[in-house]
Amino acid sequence: MNSCNFEGRLARDAELKDVGDNKVSNFTIASDIGFGERKKTLWLECAVWGKRAESLNDTLKKGQQLFLSGEFSTREYTDKEGQNKTSLCLNVKDLWYGASPKLAEGQTLTNSTELNDEIPF
Repeated sequence: MNSCNFEGRLARDAELKDVGDNKVSNFTIASDIGFGERKKTLWLECAVWGKRAESLNDTLKKGQQLFLSGEFSTREYTDKEGQNKTSLCLNVKDLWYGASPKLAEGQTLTNSTELNDEIPF
């Protein structure tokens, strides 16, 4: 069984893309691991697929705290030097909102309980 749970903050706003007949929302979370002098930040690429990607994308803003559950998959790509590389991506199955990011004056973010009512998962 391939199942992982993470907590972190969005490093950038989510980006919605078309992949064939499907949609994907890609984003990165920053999650702290370790303690004290050994504390490091883990940068984790994440993806939400289908109708959920469309409905969630506009609410996934930089700084938003998320609790994620999903499974890892690999992505193969070619870097700038032409080298073939492989990276891990968390395909998100469940997502919960935590604390909202600090917003500029006049900006608003939809309440997470309202979002949970609208999203069928």
